[in-house]
Amino acid sequence: MLYFGKITFVALSILLVLSCEKPDRARLIIVGVSHGPGHSQTLAFTKFREILEQRSGGRYRVRVYHSATLGDEKQMQELLTIGSAEMTVTGLLNIYEPLFALFEMPYLYRDREHVTQVNTGPIMDEVAASLLPNGIRLIGFYENGYRNVTTSKQPINRPEDLRGLMIRTPENPAQIATFNTLGAIATPMPFSELYTALLQGVVDGQENPLQQIYLSRLYEAQKYCAITQHIYNSAYVLISERFWQSLSADDQLMIQACVRASSEWQLNYMRTLDVELEKKIKETGMEFTYPDQELFRKACLPAYEAIYEKLGPKAKKIVEKIRATR
Repeated sequence: MLYFGKITFVALSILLVLSCEKPDRARLIIVGVSHGPGHSQTLAFTKFREILEQRSGGRYRVRVYHSATLGDEKQMQELLTIGSAEMTVTGLLNIYEPLFALFEMPYLYRDREHVTQVNTGPIMDEVAASLLPNGIRLIGFYENGYRNVTTSKQPINRPEDLRGLMIRTPENPAQIATFNTLGAIATPMPFSELYTALLQGVVDGQENPLQQIYLSRLYEAQKYCAITQHIYNSAYVLISERFWQSLSADDQLMIQACVRASSEWQLNYMRTLDVELEKKIKETGMEFTYPDQELFRKACLPAYEAIYEKLGPKAKKIVEKIRATR
């Protein structure tokens, strides 16, 4: 009840803001992003806004609300289902369809090209179809990036160095299974609580892409960073199904094309960003290690069996299809 109340409050707040604006004939698309203004996903939606407003000749305007102004990822997804916002980007689709966790299994992809082939192929289409009854549609992809481990107690050079450490993970079965398999104590919690938890020693470490480690200043609460790249994270661009069905076929194609163009921009941006961020994080005094990723890959294999047991035989078939994608 409290959660629904907060959603209702946010929705009313949006309506109040819009009511204060001068009316025009352009159709407004409200976009919610949990990250700050400098994050690549926020920048990608800014690019989407530029492209769509130009291609539509001003028939559409896009308003990007960053820094979780409209709520956290779960709340923004709910705003799409009730029609109070039109678009968002998220990594939490497993709350609607548990099989989405499979796309974040450890060391699943060969490279970024493999990721793109999977994300734009029939495997993703099949799983994403389950979102439509929930009032949301998967319309594109941004990159969150390769996840790495940071700790405060000791550097990580081998999988066994994680044993007994409390590592914060997202509320995602793939990450939880991965770190439990490695001997750590996976501790799921919302990202909004992470910085304080690290400072207070509630958890010993966490795992995130370098972009998140840098922009959220996690280096202030952590001493060591291990470049494990254990999981590649996509970020899913969602659109309200109610809004989508109100569009003409031509406008649906136009919006899809604009999302795709912004995705291409963001993916290219991310290819060089990690190199720049690693240098910046090192300048803060954080110590980096570069473990043998093959050792971690082998150590993570039991996580697959744990997920298959949880999600059933279909899960294994999907993973096999992902690995076989060329």
